[in-house]
Amino acid sequence: MVSFEPFPVLMTPRLRLRAIEPADAAAILRIHSDPEVTRYFGRAPDVSLADAEQRIALVLAGIREVTSIRWGITLHESGELIGTTGFWHWHKPHHWAEIGYELLPALWNRGIMTEALRAMLPFGFDVMGLHRVEAHVDPENRASIRVLERLGFARDGLLRENWYYDGRYTDTAIYGLLRRDADGVAG
Repeated sequence: MVSFEPFPVLMTPRLRLRAIEPADAAAILRIHSDPEVTRYFGRAPDVSLADAEQRIALVLAGIREVTSIRWGITLHESGELIGTTGFWHWHKPHHWAEIGYELLPALWNRGIMTEALRAMLPFGFDVMGLHRVEAHVDPENRASIRVLERLGFARDGLLRENWYYDGRYTDTAIYGLLRRDADGVAG
């Protein structure tokens, strides 16, 4: 039986992936209110501290109920919360989950998200017992696709015009990583 208590803190050379707390609301709002961050989310940016508090409440409920897990990404040097990553849409009977992640734009193109996911993915395979990890990505989000491909994810398909937001339909590219293909993920 999987448990997220105590919360699993993950360390990398530059990062500490830790529990997200109610005190992180301002930092979460800073990330999720940025239109560059939410550009490919298919939803409007957050606009209030209440939005961030609600987002944190959902994260904490998923952890408590052992239905999802999300880490706050912090820099060792400053302790600043710069993004989040985690597993959600966990289909326990089928041994797969979807990942999601976001990072402050000032830190893009520095390998931070690749480093964070490289720490997180083995947790999914080894602790959660996943056989497959999926990422659903807007095909125009080339930076996110590069991160996934760098980690060994393969494009499994395209859902054409399956998402409607802001007066238009968009596609979703499905990327997958199988346990047996994840040998190079750790370390």
